[in-house]
Amino acid sequence: MDSVKAVDYLLALAREHHLPDVDVMLERGESLSVRVFRGRVEKLDQSATLGVGVRVVDQGRTGLAFTERLSESALETVFLAAKENARLMDPTEVVMAPPQNPAGRPEDLELYNPALESLKVEDLTRLALEIEALARQEDPRLAEVTSLGVSRSSGETRVVSTHGLDTTQRANRVGAYCQVLLKQGDFRKSGGHSWSRREWNPAEAAQTGPQAVRRGAALLGAAPLPHGPLAVVLDEHTAPQLLGMFFGAFSGEAAQKGQSPLKGRLGDQIGGKTVTLLDDPHRVGAGGSRWLDPEGIATRPLTLIQNGVFANFLYHVESARREGGLSTGHAGRSLGGGVSTRLHNLVMPLGGETVAQLAAMPTECLLVTDLEGGSGCNGLNGDISIGVQGILYRDGQPVRPVDSVTIAGNFYDLLNHIQGVGNFYQPNLSSLFIPPLLVEGLVAAGE
Repeated sequence: MDSVKAVDYLLALAREHHLPDVDVMLERGESLSVRVFRGRVEKLDQSATLGVGVRVVDQGRTGLAFTERLSESALETVFLAAKENARLMDPTEVVMAPPQNPAGRPEDLELYNPALESLKVEDLTRLALEIEALARQEDPRLAEVTSLGVSRSSGETRVVSTHGLDTTQRANRVGAYCQVLLKQGDFRKSGGHSWSRREWNPAEAAQTGPQAVRRGAALLGAAPLPHGPLAVVLDEHTAPQLLGMFFGAFSGEAAQKGQSPLKGRLGDQIGGKTVTLLDDPHRVGAGGSRWLDPEGIATRPLTLIQNGVFANFLYHVESARREGGLSTGHAGRSLGGGVSTRLHNLVMPLGGETVAQLAAMPTECLLVTDLEGGSGCNGLNGDISIGVQGILYRDGQPVRPVDSVTIAGNFYDLLNHIQGVGNFYQPNLSSLFIPPLLVEGLVAAGE
């Protein structure tokens, strides 16, 4: 059975069983990737996935089930499983909303480039080999290109309901990554870089290798810093990585469960007066853009922080109804899971400084270019404790590379101590548009 007939069959089962509140999610995906090592193809992967998820809401109870088979018997089994699961659940505040009108057409968001679908194994291999060759030419201290790959992928999600909702989201991308190891005397240092776009630009992508080498070379000879307070500049890559670990606090559902320190703080000053944060679902080409969420609610830009004041939580239908409100269009859903809160594209407005200008503002600062995991960062209370690497700056000039250093503080203190904002975002496909930031109030602890 093809996917269109599969969806129609499941909706027919809903009518047959007199269940007026049913929706069907269909997901398909395809990917092609090439890995190379020392001038040869090391691994080639090609995959395709297809699955269907069913959600049944029966007398206030929600049941879920999914299958990767589209035969009639498998679809009937998954429908009956969702129906039975609903009977076993406690009543909830879920109400399937009637479909709303999107603010634009799917193609207006520019999430899908049909030209990428024509890329063959030969195209990806040619680029991967060029990335490796250019990396090896970049610096004589390069010991090995440890990991290198090029890939393209595409996906499509369709949600159809008994209430008339029928929305489809389609997106694709092409990307490359390169990890290298450099040696200088007794020093060893790795470097990495990635490239991810919706346009095929092999000349630009080929620079992934040289940039990985340069990032590693910049850290050769790195040493720790003494313990103490230190101004920190988070570059265009590390600023969104670090702040992104704490944005779950803006979920209304998390606040209802006691998992957000922002509970009860609407209208409070939680950041400096220059801090504004917007969730923008309509940003062209961005990773989280969409006109409708999976519940059929029309999305809209929503301010989370306005001049430091906490302005809004994010809600889906159920979490909004618990407080007598309406969904903000921030539902997320997967085939095998229920509805949860999902951010779209978080945007902090650009400032006016380059990274070099930010690093020159304090007498001394650490420019952070790499984060080492996030296990020490606690989204429940905002505590930050994370290993970093980067460059020590003094009087606006780079002094030496730094590693084996942990920076510590708190996310909410950080929001109050942003002293400068960069004038650009990192160029890769993303849903976090956070520019470089100069932050005071963190403590550096060397090993």
